[in-house]
Amino acid sequence: MNDMTVHELASGLIGAARKPKHFVQSLKRAAAIATLPAAFALAGCATMPAAPAGGAAAMRDGGITLPPRGWLDYCGRNAKDPSCLAVQFDKEHWQQLLNVQASLRAIRRQDDSRNSGKADFWQVASKEQSADCEDIALAARKQLLDAGWPLSALRLATAWTERGEYHVVLTVDMMREGEKATYILDNRFATVLSYQKLASLGYRFHTRQAARGPNWVVIAS
Repeated sequence: MNDMTVHELASGLIGAARKPKHFVQSLKRAAAIATLPAAFALAGCATMPAAPAGGAAAMRDGGITLPPRGWLDYCGRNAKDPSCLAVQFDKEHWQQLLNVQASLRAIRRQDDSRNSGKADFWQVASKEQSADCEDIALAARKQLLDAGWPLSALRLATAWTERGEYHVVLTVDMMREGEKATYILDNRFATVLSYQKLASLGYRFHTRQAARGPNWVVIAS
């Protein structure tokens, strides 16, 4: 395969990732290409190492690149794996968000200091007890996880509201008309709002969970 063909394949996959309904088909086509460069194919895994070196550091992500051929084949055979396909904006998913949002409004808001005696104590809220904003956001996250939503699409986030109050919400990443869109489940509002709408109302988003792992990331303005 020449350099132009590799470039075309990578561009096609990245473009298809923006249009989820075509993504799995693109993965299958890519997996069928038997002439991928050796760098992208795993003929065998590494042998056991010598004694590990001391120390440890966090691995940092770079840019998007062509995935290994085996991963393309895996996604072609396991299209329902959350890592292979993003959540699509459709009537079913939107209704699920609206239902969860309605349930959040039924939870009475009360500061942690009154509930637990601690200034900041995170726990999943329930309808039977009052809760702070982060507990309510955790409850929204749990409901959607229980409904089968992928963890990577559901990320807690912090923000300053239009009143300057520090607040926690649940962000939901979906694909809408081929583009990624972020929606917010916030117990302060009666319905689900987009990230852009809340920003226009005066929200200043600060941090949110990384898509994977325990870390959080700063939200780019």
